[in-house]
Amino acid sequence: MKKLTGHLAAGLALSAVLGGCGANGESGDADNGPIRIAFMDILTGPQATTGGDNSLKLAIDEINEAGGINGRKLEYKKFDTNITPEAAARATNLALDYKPSAIIGYGVSAGLRASVTAINKAGVPVIHGTLAKLTSPESLGTKLTFRIGPTTTQYALAANSYFFNDLGVKKLAVVHTQDAAPSEGAAAIIADAKKAGVTTTERAVPPTVTDLTEPVLAAKGSDAIWEWGYATTDALLVKQAAQNDVDLPVMTFSISTAATRGLVPKELLTDKIMNVSSCAPYVLEGERSKHFMELYRKTYGEEPTDANSPRYYDAVYLVKAAIEKAGSANPQKVATAIEQTTLEGACGTLKSDEHHNLMHDIPIVKWTGGTPQLVKLVQNISSDF
Repeated sequence: MKKLTGHLAAGLALSAVLGGCGANGESGDADNGPIRIAFMDILTGPQATTGGDNSLKLAIDEINEAGGINGRKLEYKKFDTNITPEAAARATNLALDYKPSAIIGYGVSAGLRASVTAINKAGVPVIHGTLAKLTSPESLGTKLTFRIGPTTTQYALAANSYFFNDLGVKKLAVVHTQDAAPSEGAAAIIADAKKAGVTTTERAVPPTVTDLTEPVLAAKGSDAIWEWGYATTDALLVKQAAQNDVDLPVMTFSISTAATRGLVPKELLTDKIMNVSSCAPYVLEGERSKHFMELYRKTYGEEPTDANSPRYYDAVYLVKAAIEKAGSANPQKVATAIEQTTLEGACGTLKSDEHHNLMHDIPIVKWTGGTPQLVKLVQNISSDF
């Protein structure tokens, strides 16, 4: 990993004000007063979702009810990154004015990249949910960012492992949208397939595509389809595969969201329709997964979905564990402690690797009739960034 000399040191100058501020925004001691977390999310516009902070709030409330962290309460504030780099950079500046001990969120790679100069200057650790190489620590030039979801490489290798080793797929149709992360993921899928001696066909489509008939028909004669796009493209592919009598195993990136939002008729959600998941406590057997599900249902009266980001529940507990390990809410000390902390969470085991990726076990989930079931937990998947 690239060695940095100036970025983290900048955080020391702010150590007296980071993490322990009064509610009015005045500075305070990093080891006194409430511990602050800034939450970055898309809060406005067509891509905004409600309840994106549900899981994060669940963890904060649970920790506070148990006495906080070393007797100090947690608090958080939401900041709107929207989907543009400019909006994310503005939101980050506001978030840093809030004096947090850690930042959680960011769903758009370009937004995090546009914010990294300010993050480095402040020396505040970020636990983010982006997946592309663009936001690896090496690419960003920072040691402050930690990824709480799998990378594009990890998603690709996990699904390919199931296809090639469990289903014996020898010919794979790859369909993906043309934006950065799906294209990067598709490249990883195809490169891994080549190593395994699996033949691939590829179709790249616009993110706003409204007709996938040609890619579906091109998949005839293949053993399976690996489709990487959005909930809308997942739903479209499943519906048009059914319309064209293409009855193949289909791996998607986000059919879970399509299923829970009712974008696909339940009768089309067969046991052949699957997705790779960043966090699936609804099918995992760990005690923390079961605890999270019970608490979420009790608190909100509904099932958590990907849009409610269960992994942010774990992110808060990771911050808690790091603060306890460091004996301080000083952001720089928290960042160092995150590197050294292992957490058994609702999403599984979180432990930083050399690239600051926290997750290494990836669930593959099928959505028969809209009900999720674990197909396979692919474990110990590493990434090249």
